[in-house]
Amino acid sequence: MVRTADLQNAAHSGEAPRVMAYCHDGVGLGHLRRTLTICEHLGKLYPQCSFLVATGTPYFPLFRQPPRVDCLKLPALAKRADGSYYSKYMNIPFERLRNCRVSLLLQAVQSYEPDVLLVDKAPVGVCGELLPALEWLRRHRPDTRIVFGMRDIEDDPDATIRQWTRLGAQRVIEECFDEVWVYGMRCVFDVAAEYCFPRPVRRKLSYTGYVTREPCRHPVRTSSDQRTVLVTVGGGTDGERVLTTYLASAARQIAEAGAVSILVGGPDLPRAAAERLRQAAGRTPSTRWLDYESCMSCRIRESDLIVSMGGYNTMCELAQQRKPALIIPRTKPRLEQTIRARLWEKLGAVSALPGDELNPDVLAERVVQMLGNSTRSTTPRVDMQGLDRIAARFGAFWAEERGSATAVRV
Repeated sequence: MVRTADLQNAAHSGEAPRVMAYCHDGVGLGHLRRTLTICEHLGKLYPQCSFLVATGTPYFPLFRQPPRVDCLKLPALAKRADGSYYSKYMNIPFERLRNCRVSLLLQAVQSYEPDVLLVDKAPVGVCGELLPALEWLRRHRPDTRIVFGMRDIEDDPDATIRQWTRLGAQRVIEECFDEVWVYGMRCVFDVAAEYCFPRPVRRKLSYTGYVTREPCRHPVRTSSDQRTVLVTVGGGTDGERVLTTYLASAARQIAEAGAVSILVGGPDLPRAAAERLRQAAGRTPSTRWLDYESCMSCRIRESDLIVSMGGYNTMCELAQQRKPALIIPRTKPRLEQTIRARLWEKLGAVSALPGDELNPDVLAERVVQMLGNSTRSTTPRVDMQGLDRIAARFGAFWAEERGSATAVRV
C-alpha cells in the first residue's frame, strides 16, 4: 500500500502542477467516471494540483465535481452501430465537428501547458483528433509527461490490431508517450501479447491493477428487509434488450419470490424505449424504475444481486464490494465486455450469460436461482489497487523532476 505522506512529500515544489486529462466520449459514462475517479484521488493526495478534463460527453454535470477539477467541453459525438461517429446535437458534417475539436484540444495544451497529460482509451484520440496536440507538446514542452491509460481489454485482438494499425497508434505511442498504464492485471489479459505491442511500447507499459472509486460514505438509504435485484446497463445506449428481457418475466418472478427489482435505464437510453420500459416497470409489482442513478456504488451496496452488461467500471465496483452478479455482455460493436465477462467468470468473480442465450425464460431462471443462493463473493484474485499504483507513479514524476533539477544545479 502506498503511504499518502510519502506521495505528498514527493510532490513538485515549484509552480502548482497542472494535469490535463483527455477523456474519450461517444458512448456511455465509463470513461468519464474512471477519469474523474483518478483526478479526485490524485487531487486528495496533491492538493496543489489543478486538473482540466477535456471531453465531449454532455453528462459531466451529472457527476460530483471534485475540487480543482474543471472541464473543457468539446462538441459532443455520438456513435453509430457500424462504429462511425457523427455530431450528437449539431446538424454539421462530422469533418467540421472534428476540426473544431482538434482546434480546441490544441489551443488547450498551448494555453494550459500541462505538466502531465493523461490520455484515456484512444492514444491518438477519436479519429486522430489528439495528434496535433501531442505533436505540439513533444516539440514545445518536451518535459510534459504524456501517459496513455487503457482499460484491461479494448476489443478482440484482431479488431484492435487492425484499428490501431490504421490509425498509426503504436507509432504514436512510441514517439509521443512516456508511459502506458494498463488498468488491469497481466495474468487476466496480457495486453502486450494479445495486441502484439512492439518492444519499444512494451518497455513503457505497466499494469496498475483495476481502478475503481473509493467506497462512498453515503448513509444507507433503505432499511427494507426485502432482497433486491439491481439491473443496470451503464449509459443505456444499447441496454434496451436486457431491460426488456428482464421485465418480460424475471421481474414478475422476483416479485412473487418476495423480492424487489430496481432497474436503471441510463441517460443514453433512447427516449421512446425509456418511456415504454418505465411504463412496463410501473405495471409490474415490486419493480422500480430509475432514469439515472447518481451513486451507483450505493445501489450496488444495497442490492443482493446485480444484473449488468459488464462495463469496466461496473465490474470493478462489483469486485470491490464482492457482490454476486449476472453479466450479460454486449457483442457489438466491440467484444470487450464479452471477453472480460468470460475471463472474470473463470476467476469466479461473476456469472455470465452470453447474449445469444438471452431470452425471458432463461434470464428469469438464472436470476431466481442466483438470488436464492446469493452470498458475497470471497474471491481474492482481482487486484483492486489501481488508484494506489497510479498515485505512486504520479508522485514519482515530481521526484524525478526534482532530482533532474538538482543534478543540473550541481
